[in-house]
Amino acid sequence: MATVKYHFNKHTLSYEQIRLSIRQRVRRILMHLITGVGIGVVLFLIATYFFDSPYERQLKKENKLLIAQYKVLSKRMDENQKVLNDLQERDNHLYRAIFNADPIPESVRRQGYGGTNRYESLLDMPNSDLIISTTQKLDVMSKELYVQTNSYDEIVELIKTKEERMNCIPAIRPLSVKEMKGMSSGFGMRMHPLWGDMRMHTGIDLNANAGSAILATGNGAVEAVGWDGGYGYRVIIDHGFGYKTLYGHCKAILVRQGQKVKRGQKIATVGMTGDASGNHLHYEVRVKNKYDNPAKYFFMDLTPEEYDEMMYISENR
Repeated sequence: MATVKYHFNKHTLSYEQIRLSIRQRVRRILMHLITGVGIGVVLFLIATYFFDSPYERQLKKENKLLIAQYKVLSKRMDENQKVLNDLQERDNHLYRAIFNADPIPESVRRQGYGGTNRYESLLDMPNSDLIISTTQKLDVMSKELYVQTNSYDEIVELIKTKEERMNCIPAIRPLSVKEMKGMSSGFGMRMHPLWGDMRMHTGIDLNANAGSAILATGNGAVEAVGWDGGYGYRVIIDHGFGYKTLYGHCKAILVRQGQKVKRGQKIATVGMTGDASGNHLHYEVRVKNKYDNPAKYFFMDLTPEEYDEMMYISENR
């Protein structure tokens, strides 16, 4: 039952009942309604701001779990990257070095992956920095693993040709033990015996009597024969696999261009043609068109002690 309200009339000195018009009643109802709705909205906003719904609590729990998993994944990828770096180091400086294969450049191993907009779709995701960095690590690792796999495939192919390679590598001395009388000049910078200035000596000089047999140090094909300036009469053998040898100051050449030769085969005789002050063999080893110390390749017919002594002499002449 609605409460009846009265007001005091000063003119009649009596209480009179308050009677509202329909318009006043509607206005009052609207005011109460608006106030109630306003209070309800405020309470709803407070509740939603300070208190999570069961669905929101579940989403936040899943989000925390996802972030934790990404962090664990990122840490594991960092650990795996260290292992991969170690494999790459061994590959370049051990496995590939054994077969005289060029190391894979860092620019190839660490080559960029994808375009600048590759991760644009991830920018709008929550915790996008973590997700993008983890994805980048995975992409880089995938690229490096692909390069490493190809490298191992190449090494497998080199292993298959190991026997042929070992037969071709210039691995013995070009003069027999009986005919070689020592080394007169080693590999590296030296004072030229004829011109008196410091020059790079690109091989080693082995002393022997005129006419002593010069031997091919590995299987291969004769690339060039004949006169070549300061070398005098010389023979060049292409052994394949990036190896070439040169035999200079020859007295007589016993092979022809294009001829196949075997390790230990007599190819020429010792002389003093070209810029030579006495009978000796100038012997060079070129690996992928770069000069290398020939004494390093005398490992097949020397004991470890003799090899060490030969290396010492060749580097200190």
